[in-house]
Amino acid sequence: MQLKTLLSTLPFITAVLANPAPVPAPVPGTVAVGYGQQLQNNDQANHWVVWIEGESACPNTRVLARLTDSPCDQTFYFNNQAYHLADCGSDNEPRRVVQPGGGSAGCSRDNRKITCHGSTHDIVKHGKCG
Repeated sequence: MQLKTLLSTLPFITAVLANPAPVPAPVPGTVAVGYGQQLQNNDQANHWVVWIEGESACPNTRVLARLTDSPCDQTFYFNNQAYHLADCGSDNEPRRVVQPGGGSAGCSRDNRKITCHGSTHDIVKHGKCG
């Protein structure tokens, strides 16, 4: 009886082994995000800017809101992936970054000046997320 049951399941097992489940595509890697402020030439006002942490911020920033406004909940893109800063306090500093796929990573303060060259204004770095 057991041999008969085993033999009856053999076609099913063969089919499963011949056609394994597809492997899902890898999720694109997320990047750490640096954030700070930079004077913009078009309106001569300081704006929040973001860039890929660890890469040159000048001139690779994404410009967000004026410094007096919150940078949170404004979508920006790196490597064709959407991000946004979140959980801004009363000081407009973000507490986390929301990454592609909905995951998030915390932010930490990292105050320093980033020197840019040419007509690009220097950046005052406030911190990094991720």
